[in-house]
Amino acid sequence: MDIQSIFSPGGELDSALPSYSFRDGQLEMAELVEKAIDEHKHLVAEAGTGIGKSFAYLAPVFLAAMNDESSAYIVSTSTITLEKQLYDKDIPLMKKALGCDVSTAILFGRSNYLCMRRWEESRLEKKALGIKTGKAEEAFDAWAESTETGASAEIDDESVGRLFPPLSSDEKDCPSFRCPFYSQCYFYSARRKALKARVIVTNHHLLLLDAKNRDETEKGFDEDAVLPSYQVAVIDEAHHIESEATDVLSLSYSSDSVNRYLDYLTRREKRFGSASILDFLSVEEKSKGTGARIREIAAHVRTLMQQYDRLLSEVFAEKGPEFLLTEEFYNSNRTRLREGEAIADELRRMQAEAYSGYRENPAEENVVYLELLMRYLSTLSAYAEILLDFIRFSDWDRTIAYARARGDRWEIKLSPMDTGPVLYRLLLSKLSSVIYSSATLSVGGSFEYFAKRSGLAEDRDRMLSAMFQSPFEYSRNLMLLVPQDGASFVRSESQSYAGYVADSVRQAIASASGGALVLFTSKEMMRSVYMMVRDDIEDLLIQDDKASRAALLSAFRENRDSSLFAVSSFWEGIDAPGDTLRLVIIVKLPFAVPSTPVEAARARYVEKNGGKPFMEIALPEATLRLKQGIGRLIRSEDDKGVVVILDNRVISTYYGRVMLSSLPQCYFPDDARLCNIPDKIERFLF
Repeated sequence: MDIQSIFSPGGELDSALPSYSFRDGQLEMAELVEKAIDEHKHLVAEAGTGIGKSFAYLAPVFLAAMNDESSAYIVSTSTITLEKQLYDKDIPLMKKALGCDVSTAILFGRSNYLCMRRWEESRLEKKALGIKTGKAEEAFDAWAESTETGASAEIDDESVGRLFPPLSSDEKDCPSFRCPFYSQCYFYSARRKALKARVIVTNHHLLLLDAKNRDETEKGFDEDAVLPSYQVAVIDEAHHIESEATDVLSLSYSSDSVNRYLDYLTRREKRFGSASILDFLSVEEKSKGTGARIREIAAHVRTLMQQYDRLLSEVFAEKGPEFLLTEEFYNSNRTRLREGEAIADELRRMQAEAYSGYRENPAEENVVYLELLMRYLSTLSAYAEILLDFIRFSDWDRTIAYARARGDRWEIKLSPMDTGPVLYRLLLSKLSSVIYSSATLSVGGSFEYFAKRSGLAEDRDRMLSAMFQSPFEYSRNLMLLVPQDGASFVRSESQSYAGYVADSVRQAIASASGGALVLFTSKEMMRSVYMMVRDDIEDLLIQDDKASRAALLSAFRENRDSSLFAVSSFWEGIDAPGDTLRLVIIVKLPFAVPSTPVEAARARYVEKNGGKPFMEIALPEATLRLKQGIGRLIRSEDDKGVVVILDNRVISTYYGRVMLSSLPQCYFPDDARLCNIPDKIERFLF
């Protein structure tokens, strides 16, 4: 059995799956993934919709696992929903086709698992206090009693899901093997299964946390860490990797975070006999009064932080809720900022007090609680280092320093300037092979933008790349309309542009008889247009704070003639079968305004080094976003639909032509006008 036979007509997949159809691109991608794994290289593969990319990377992964029993393989994707789809649907089908029994596991972040101890304590407390439970609580208890995984992803009811967070597993108060529910613990059970598995499905966030943990603890990938040891990683939906890396690899300090851990030290809890952990562990003090001294330091830290928060409010006055910290800012305020060093000194003194004040060999029954105490103090010491990094900040080329308001307090953030070198150091340089895959990775036929941000550009000798075109007949099933006489978005004229959008949307949806997804880039414009057309469009839904994303999608799918106004996450990850979705309207080109500190800092950095931020950042990001939006429409061979781009810049500017060249080769009439677009939509669809 080899890759060729697995995918060929009459092969393993064809024999096992009645719905299987051979696709050249799928076979070619699978062969390239196999080549990357065998030759210890990295791969970036753009697989158009319909290629079947999950099978294209799963087949060589399972073949490799069957041939080498010493290695594990990680398959990472962007969301828990996609994790479950891979694990519950795609992997069982692949194992059936290959006739293999390679062990597999799925691993979520810890907070996604129910803590049996917390749940049981909550139930007992309600019973003792005579608190009556409602339908949601009863449904939650019924789920908790019957679940096999304890994973929150199983909960479909939003009202039930809201009860989960306070009952989730949390390292900060986990007594580990001392817990009476340890043998039943869902988190540890999932982890034990993952440690024995050969193919582990997880998500980007956990993958990057694992890499960060290995770097901080100097563990190699041949050791178990957050994830089991492995040497090959498949990163699907890889267009998210930069934003995920920015999030996971950022450091933050705030008095709220520090206070939370100080509370863990000083609050009274039932499990410590209604004492604090410091009081509970007083029997383990080798120098008496250690707990009392730590409590005194904690009180002093709280006072110092209150003073420092007031100082930050003065220093950051009139800066806005979120802003970039520049060299000019530091030159003007460095002396005052250094007052925060006293906080860091006290936090570190607290940890030193614990190291010298507690027994090295505690009683067996107290080991886990002393370890818990040390984890709290270690985290507080880490906050001290972050605070000092902020105060003494000078790494302008590699790190972004910014602040954002949290009520009357401030959070300090330190984020990587460029994720590429960091991802290379943490992942690509340490692993045998990393496979990046997505339907949207190239811009203008090039992977250069993605290569720089993913770490691939740091070692081009090990980089393989390929684009696999969708097997769907876009030229027959997808029509792209851009009105030649349409308006171009200009921010200063956004109100008049909203009026133009309202007229165009009203007519386009009427001609398609609904079934439309209208994608906006700002909530303000979405609400403005909605108010103009809501009385003219039947079954019109809008993304707001009243309904969840899942509820909106469900309502949209159930009514084939409904239309949905949406922003943000609706630009990707939506599947609406058949003609439920037959029209996608792109209101304006999805250029992000470099308003966030991270975006602004990266633009400045590119400009400082002689580059052009628009061409190197804004245009590639907008192009990939546009590809994602258009990709919502054709999801199967039978789908047929129309995309209308109302922003005329896509045909009137040089950068618009770059964006168009990155889109699928669809039917693109050049005689579209505002007056004939409704007719073109109706004729094409019906």
